[in-house]
Amino acid sequence: MVKAIVGIGYLLFAVQISVHDFRYRIIRNRQLLFFVLFSVMANFKHFNLQSLEQLLAVTIILAVLYLALLRNIGAGDLKLFWAISLWSHSFNSWLLLFSLTWVLAGVVGGLFLLYSRNLNASIAFAPYIFLGFLPAIAT
Repeated sequence: MVKAIVGIGYLLFAVQISVHDFRYRIIRNRQLLFFVLFSVMANFKHFNLQSLEQLLAVTIILAVLYLALLRNIGAGDLKLFWAISLWSHSFNSWLLLFSLTWVLAGVVGGLFLLYSRNLNASIAFAPYIFLGFLPAIAT
């Protein structure tokens, strides 16, 4: 029962944040804060020293990614990646889900760019982050 409630909560946050990102191309800090609080409560039993080390590694990777992409990825997307890392219980699974997110966004974004022929168009990245990390809620 608890797992079902957690899954529904994850999906509700995913829809709310993704719709807002799709409409306005921004992820609000307030939404992320509530998602982080929900994530901590939902995954509290999995937190240990290894989780803190994983969060540190994720933070470093996301900071390097932000600098490497010359700010072409939104700060809200990177904060969402950090917040959603609370759902992945190992660094290897985080890397796998992180990669899956980029592949999903790349395929759909590439198709969107081909269809729209607007090379300056931006895509909402939040839906792909949530879809990529969806397997993490099953564990």
